[in-house]
Amino acid sequence: MSLFKPARLIFGLAGLMVGFTVLADDVSVPASAGLAPDIVVNGQPISENHVTLMTAGFDTDKNGRNLNAPDARVAARTELITEELLAQEARKSGLDKKPVIADQLAFQSREILSRAYLEDYFAKNPVTDATLKSSYEFNRANGKIVEFHVRQVLVQTSAQAREIIDKLGKGSDFAELAKQYTQDPGGQSNGGDLGWFRPDIFIDHYFSDAVAKLKKGEYTKAPVRTRFGWHVIKIEDGPRAVANPSSYDALDDNAKQALRQKAAQISIENLTARLTANAKISGPGALASNAKSSK
Repeated sequence: MSLFKPARLIFGLAGLMVGFTVLADDVSVPASAGLAPDIVVNGQPISENHVTLMTAGFDTDKNGRNLNAPDARVAARTELITEELLAQEARKSGLDKKPVIADQLAFQSREILSRAYLEDYFAKNPVTDATLKSSYEFNRANGKIVEFHVRQVLVQTSAQAREIIDKLGKGSDFAELAKQYTQDPGGQSNGGDLGWFRPDIFIDHYFSDAVAKLKKGEYTKAPVRTRFGWHVIKIEDGPRAVANPSSYDALDDNAKQALRQKAAQISIENLTARLTANAKISGPGALASNAKSSK
């Protein structure tokens, strides 16, 4: 597994999709909702959606006073009208054709379209509650639900994680390094001890996959990247079978949400891996990325 393959898109959208159309039984908002014009400026419509989005940024006025919902929408409309007038002047001046501006617009367009495609993909290929339940119950019936006693050091860069791994290789104590370096809340006081950890219901499969590959006393020899940062992981004990694991229906909402997000993350990664395998990717950045990921 390449440590550099997980990207902001994968980490962010795995959670985002759960809130939209990952689950087949979710009630989705019609695609046309909010598209009606709320304001028209020199013939250019500004949709209800744009007003709603802008309103979220107007919790307070310029004097720091809290705005109620109607006042916030008024402030949002005023801001949108100003932006639209300025944008129209920019187009008249040809600024949208300037290479640096066109490049910024392309950046925004790429992100919007990629998210739109994934929403459409999950609408057609949903992660259903029935599928999650079937997989979970199969593992429960076959004694495949296990747990590990885990310690970790969580840092923000791969370089920091590699420094810790180097210290471990020279004989440093894992718990002492965790007390000194980890950024996991509470980890500095207990030496990074996570207690008994169930990989099957953890939200990020990169972490749980790394745990499942380790034996008692082992630690990861390469940094593990998740949406939370970079991890160095050690197994203090385990694996051991979970005694009488709860049925899927009895799991709490957090556990079910973790299963959903993990399934969405894996689905996105499988999709992007197929697309990447069939794509022609070149340029100096591509060469540098390939060299880095092979280390």
